[in-house]
Amino acid sequence: MKLLLLLGAFVLVRTTPVPKTCTGVRITNSPVLYEREVLKTGVDRPYMLVVDYSSNILYFSYSTEGEKDSFQAASIDLKDKEFKNITCVPNGFAQAVDSTNNEVYIGGDGIYKYDPKKDTAELYAAKDANIWLLYFHDDLYYAEYPSQFLYVVHNSGAVRAKDLEDTKVDMFVIDNDNDIFYSNDTGIYCQKKGTKDAQLYKEFDDASARGLTTDKNGKVHACMVDGIYVVNKDAKRFDKIVEIDDAFGVAFDRNNNIVYSDAIGVYMLKPNENLTC
Repeated sequence: MKLLLLLGAFVLVRTTPVPKTCTGVRITNSPVLYEREVLKTGVDRPYMLVVDYSSNILYFSYSTEGEKDSFQAASIDLKDKEFKNITCVPNGFAQAVDSTNNEVYIGGDGIYKYDPKKDTAELYAAKDANIWLLYFHDDLYYAEYPSQFLYVVHNSGAVRAKDLEDTKVDMFVIDNDNDIFYSNDTGIYCQKKGTKDAQLYKEFDDASARGLTTDKNGKVHACMVDGIYVVNKDAKRFDKIVEIDDAFGVAFDRNNNIVYSDAIGVYMLKPNENLTC
């Protein structure tokens, strides 16, 4: 009898499954897992992320301490993680990159053209305006705070963007089909460029979008407080692909890897076939 009990206990030990620790991040519909690489920590609510594909440098802003809202533009070289504060732009908040001409624009108290090699900036447009949004697609678009109406910069100056001249805008991008996506307090909308016919893709109950961007293929992604979403044009909605707690921004590097931020840092998701989950 004692022998049978001992054998039973031995078998029980051998067949008890060992819990597995998930060492990777899963992105919906991806065949591989991703590792989270820390690019920078100790920055408060990194926001307005954009990557210059030619140099693979990430530009963003973060909040600084003070009696009123103030912001600091910064950059991270994604090749070696070198971090730099861009102090030549006052109250730097919004960033945009003209990838064709390798030009960087930073918005704060006005719009500045930034030279990363010299670490200098010159006033470019919207002198003394409180810049809320910057985006480049053939032209430079911007919005001011608190009006949040969208403008486009031409050689003759800035004019209201005709397609959205009566619409307040938080975030704004144009995809590979020349469709406009924009967000405000009510949701994320899609609108064919050259029209004023908007379709609601995601309705907001409380939290609004914290970022809109396109990947290297021109597909629109949105950053929400609970993660990263990708557009589903067939269903006219956004689908979550990565779960992130308190996400603040999203961009893509020149290898089409996701770069994102949360309340305290900036990270990259890199594919790793050796990870298990």
